[in-house]
Amino acid sequence: MEFDSSMMDGASKKQSDQNDKEKEKENKENSLDYRISKESDIDMLYTARLDSTSPEDVEKKVQCLKHILEKDLRAADLKWSLFVAACNTYRYDTCLKPFPPMYIKNECKDIEALRRAIEVIPPLAVIFKVLSEPDVYNKYGTVIDLLHWVLVRLRDPYIKSIKKECYDTVLRKVPSEMSVATPNLIFQVASTKQSTSEDRWKTIAQDHTTFYAYHGSRLENFHSIIHYGLQQNMCKKSLFGKGIYLSSELGVSLPYSPVGYGWGGSVLGSEMSCIALCELINHPDIKTGDSEDNARSMVADSVGGRVPNKYYLVTNSELNTLVYYTNMNL
Repeated sequence: MEFDSSMMDGASKKQSDQNDKEKEKENKENSLDYRISKESDIDMLYTARLDSTSPEDVEKKVQCLKHILEKDLRAADLKWSLFVAACNTYRYDTCLKPFPPMYIKNECKDIEALRRAIEVIPPLAVIFKVLSEPDVYNKYGTVIDLLHWVLVRLRDPYIKSIKKECYDTVLRKVPSEMSVATPNLIFQVASTKQSTSEDRWKTIAQDHTTFYAYHGSRLENFHSIIHYGLQQNMCKKSLFGKGIYLSSELGVSLPYSPVGYGWGGSVLGSEMSCIALCELINHPDIKTGDSEDNARSMVADSVGGRVPNKYYLVTNSELNTLVYYTNMNL
């Protein structure tokens, strides 16, 4: 049987191209490994999508999780506690967004299996220690997969602990007239990449000043708030009109954030109350009770009249962005 040399040359070229592609892919992966281990000024961690259970990918997953826990255990603990609070509410279908895809079977959310998985997860400090053990994934693979999804795969936006000496600087962003207890903890919320909504917010803000205000909500709502922000369409119609309610006073927002049960293994405490500190654009679509102008203090669908003093009513979700969490009543 005779072989066509041109066919052989073509096959060799095809194989060479394939080798080049594999080499390029390998170089890219090595570059990602470097970025995973490299710390930036804002503690941003770049993580590749890890769906494989190959030894190399499992090791990357373990190392990424260790890095997150080592750098800021309290921030990781808060994010995990908010996730658990959203899991355990009867309103999980609304609150638990995004939902871990590994617990979706035939397009149905297996919330009971997820809750059982959460129940056996020990404190994160314990997890950090066992991550150094050999064959840790064989023993705790389900735990590692879930924690990795919440803390690493959902890395954006990231949560960062604020030092206590900086609390006054944060709280002075909203001058308060009411006496209220100082938050136990404050966390910064920031994005590692520019999103469409953030681009839009910055574009609108170019022609206006900005200011800060507090927003109170139930603990189980904050998992979705972290990832999707405060959304007007998620708010029920209220006395002074439909929209997002905020206040210039921490004491006014506190009653809207009752103490809720987060996670029993948390270093922050199993019961907590969270308040969001948001930056708002001073725009006509934000109604304020402190304005004497009816156009700025009342909306058309209000049944209660003017927005009360110390309150802001945001009728356009694009005008607010989450900046800080204050953690109360630990």
